[in-house]
Amino acid sequence: MTYEKFKREVERVLQEKGRPASWNEIRASSSSLKQRAPYHVYVQKLQGDIGLVRFKSGARTLWALRSWFESESGDFKNLLPTELRLIILHLYHDTDTDAEAAIAVDEYRQLKRVYPLQHQFRRWDMIEAEVADFFPADDKRPESIRIKGESWLKKVEDAKEQLRLVERTAESGEFLHTDAWKGKTLGLTKPRFRCFYFYDSRCQFFCDQRVCVGHDMEVEEEDAEIIGDRVYFILEAIKRAKREFIWEKPGVEWHIKSVIALTDPGQRRLLNL
Repeated sequence: MTYEKFKREVERVLQEKGRPASWNEIRASSSSLKQRAPYHVYVQKLQGDIGLVRFKSGARTLWALRSWFESESGDFKNLLPTELRLIILHLYHDTDTDAEAAIAVDEYRQLKRVYPLQHQFRRWDMIEAEVADFFPADDKRPESIRIKGESWLKKVEDAKEQLRLVERTAESGEFLHTDAWKGKTLGLTKPRFRCFYFYDSRCQFFCDQRVCVGHDMEVEEEDAEIIGDRVYFILEAIKRAKREFIWEKPGVEWHIKSVIALTDPGQRRLLNL
């Protein structure tokens, strides 16, 4: 099934139901959605195209439309989770919200921007955050969540687990070449064949798309240290002056927020033989 057909069918079913529903419920209400589990790239695109929101309610994962929660009546807000478990990938001061913030991975392998942080953390820390506003009025970026407290659970120290987490979260570079990912402001990708070049606070690299003739991006993180054989870039959409985000218009422009460099334990063993 093509993405366009998938998008139309999912949106149709959700609109007809008029309430959050599980994937099994959506599939049961359609004659064309046969997948036992939906293709994750399609699901990621739906977040921008139709405002898809996925969250856990009890033991079930529900699919919903963001517009339902932003209405004056605030329908279904009582179904949203009050706590989130996240693994931190990058810490920084967010100038748009003027708060200490983190880019982290949730249980659906989605990047989230959470703020304001009350405590100091480091990359790979797993935290539990108490949600203040799933859709903050002062930050319309779809990945942003306002929290009102957080606690440290543990640190992901195992190299295999770190690599597995990043590999499962990393995305195709398609979003760098098309406007299909409407509303997306965070991304995690890796350069093709570890081919990249840092110079004057910028980086040139090729993503995994065949049409890619190279990207040249500003690097926000100072003194990025490349010490591993697996390199990944955390990307963020650039904003203009007067707090206007380019992602609200066609032709999204990105910059490298942070660099993750890991060593594959399997490769390390081979080198030591």
